[in-house]
Amino acid sequence: IITFSKIIFTGQLNKRLQSIQGQIQETSSQSIVVSVDRIFSGSARLDGDAIVAFVRSLCHVSMDELYSNPPRMFSLLKVVEISYYNMGRIRLQWSRIWEIVGEHFNKAACHPLQDVSFFAVDSLRQLSMKFLEKGEFPNFRFQKEFLKPFEIIMKKNSSSTIRDMVVRCITHFVDAQAKNIRSGWKNIFSVFQMAAADTDVQIVELAFQTCTLIVGGVFDRYFALILDSFQDAVKCLSEFACNISFPDTSMEAIRLIRQCAKYVAEKPHVFREHAGEDLINVSEDDRIWVKGWFPILFELSCIISRCKLDVRTRALTVMFEIMKNYGESFTQNWWIELFNVVFRIFDNMKLPDTQVEKIEWMTTTCNHALYAIVDVFTQYYDFIPESVVEDLYSQLKWCINQNNEQLAKSGTNCLENFAIACGQYFTPNIWEKFCTCILEVFRSTLPEM
Repeated sequence: IITFSKIIFTGQLNKRLQSIQGQIQETSSQSIVVSVDRIFSGSARLDGDAIVAFVRSLCHVSMDELYSNPPRMFSLLKVVEISYYNMGRIRLQWSRIWEIVGEHFNKAACHPLQDVSFFAVDSLRQLSMKFLEKGEFPNFRFQKEFLKPFEIIMKKNSSSTIRDMVVRCITHFVDAQAKNIRSGWKNIFSVFQMAAADTDVQIVELAFQTCTLIVGGVFDRYFALILDSFQDAVKCLSEFACNISFPDTSMEAIRLIRQCAKYVAEKPHVFREHAGEDLINVSEDDRIWVKGWFPILFELSCIISRCKLDVRTRALTVMFEIMKNYGESFTQNWWIELFNVVFRIFDNMKLPDTQVEKIEWMTTTCNHALYAIVDVFTQYYDFIPESVVEDLYSQLKWCINQNNEQLAKSGTNCLENFAIACGQYFTPNIWEKFCTCILEVFRSTLPEM
């Protein structure tokens, strides 16, 4: 009996010892975890050089983990954590940290395994949201640096799933943080510009829906904050218009460009008051042209040059609507630059290569443009410099001398209509140029004997 009791006691003692050992191991393990966490949470107390060295080493370990078999993401998560802990550092130190971290996210988000790249993009999204909540001081451009990885991922990662996620992240930023975004708008429009050229329906539609929201709503509330990126917005819409796979989106994009013109017309004071780094030597009035009207009219001319008949016809119509509706505010120098853009439509070097396309271009686009140009000249003759009138004569001569009967007739009619409508305002020099034009046309169109 004594021996049996001793066995029972010994067994109970062993169980107690095993339990105590387990508790000691668990406590030790928890202590290690707490100590490791303390290393990362305490990183905010490191000096500038030390934190940069720490981040660089952590990203190196993380990269090794991501390419191990199977991939591990512990250190990538710690990269996110250490970024949170150090976000309050002065700009110079934070820039050095983000230079390393941003590059790490670029690589991680382009990992061949989609689970890894998805996790990296999602981590970047969370970090970016936290950063955007802080806003940005005037004349600072750190948002632009911080959101740069989204551009690089969109450019380098061919996975539709990841590209779709990038667009969704950017859309979320616009929905949740539009009031805090400053220089980051450039990255946003850059991502959407790449999405605009995609063939995936979901990517294109989501990006365009967000652009519609920006032009229709965000512009209305925060136009002055987006002004630095206004040209990028118009360029982005131009890319949507040129995607031949989505004709309805193309037409809507042109409508939004016309809406952008309305903002320029209604808010000229915002352009005058805006003195960006690239506008230091530009007069207040010319800022309206450089940042507002020129990007709009130039991108419409690009759509005309790049797109098929229905889209380019719509772009042409909108271009001349803008000129007719708002041309009274244009200075003479603006008219000179404007017609340099408009006359590109007739640039022989840009005409389609095939004969069939060339005939279609002359019969439709050139023909339409010719009458519209003369209408603008007639409406704003007093504002347009004489040098531009001379350029008009050259373009009319070019049209008349083309081997296209309809275009030649249109050129002759437009020359006549211009003289009838504006002849009473011609100076002796313009009359002389007109008569020279008529004589040259007559000589060049005589039948060969």
